Order: sequence, then structure tokens, then C-alpha cells
Amino acid sequence: MSFVSREVKPYFERSLAPLIEYLSSKGIHPNFITITGFLLIVIGSFALYYKLLLIAFLLLTVGALLDAVDGALARKMDLSSEFGAFLDSTVDRLSDAAPFFALGLLYGTEGEPYGVALSFLSMISSYSVSYTRARAESVGVFGISGAFERAERWIVLLIGIAADLIPLALFIITVGSFATTAQRVYEVKKHLSRR
Repeated sequence: MSFVSREVKPYFERSLAPLIEYLSSKGIHPNFITITGFLLIVIGSFALYYKLLLIAFLLLTVGALLDAVDGALARKMDLSSEFGAFLDSTVDRLSDAAPFFALGLLYGTEGEPYGVALSFLSMISSYSVSYTRARAESVGVFGISGAFERAERWIVLLIGIAADLIPLALFIITVGSFATTAQRVYEVKKHLSRR
């Protein structure tokens, strides 16, 4: 578990308590929040492609934050389910890809091959972090850690958009994600060698 997931997320989820209470009282289903967050990220990615950075930043931020809301809402409403977890995980992967894909297209139309490469390396490396966890769990290794997980990637991307330093953000995401992938591969090897 990363520093943000371990130390910051619990405080953040507690701060969302009034919103969770309100959504629960209105009977809003957690899966609706999941899909809404995804749609905001898709629209924000379109804004990113058109270089509307402020709009992209706002939409992507709200979309990413809703990812924390759906799980907390499901627990509050006692609606946690295997399908909900599956849907959330699937939508997370699509949400992760959308801004990188938009940036890849943007840099491609602007004739910036390094930007294209960084965009798709960010996407590939992000997927490799998630994939190593899924494969680890499939061989019975649970709870593997990672220094640079999904929350860190989103924070770096959003700061990059806000500061108009997107290529630097993509570079950091690529390096951090590949390093985390290597860390997880090492951890899994260590766990399996003890059996």
C-alpha cells in the first residue's frame, strides 16, 4: 500500500462523510457514482485533447474523487458486492487510460513524438502496476505494496495539468509506475520462494 492510500485516504474518506450521508439518504446507488465518475473523466479527457486545461483539471479531479465516494457509499448503504468491486476495478482501468489516450492523440496531431511516447508509456506502466497486483492475487499473494499506485498517478497528472507541466508529469508517472511494477515483481518472487 502506498503512502497516500495508507495515510491520506482514511482522512479524505472521513471528510467525505457528510456527502456520503447525503447520497445515502437520497438512495443514490454506488454503481451510479462509479459510472458518473468515469463519464466525467472521459469528458475531461476530451477537454485535455482540446487544451482546455482548466476545464480538464476540474472534470478530471471530480471524476477521480468520485472513485473514493463509490466504495464508501457502498459500505454505508451495505451494498458492497462482488459485481460492484468488479465494475469499479474495470471502470478504474478505463478511467486511467482516457487522459493518457487523449494526450497521445494531442501530441500526435502536434507532431510531438516524445509526447506521444510519454503518453503511451504512462498508460502501459500504469496498467502494469494494476496487472501485477491482479496476477499476484491469482497465484495467492495478497497485500503486495507499491510506492507509486493509482492515487499517486492521479495526483501527479492533475498537478501537471494545473501547472501546465504535462510532459514532466508523464515522465514521473512512467518512471514511478515501472519502478512500482519492479517492486511488486520482486515482492511476489520473494513470497513464492518461501512456499
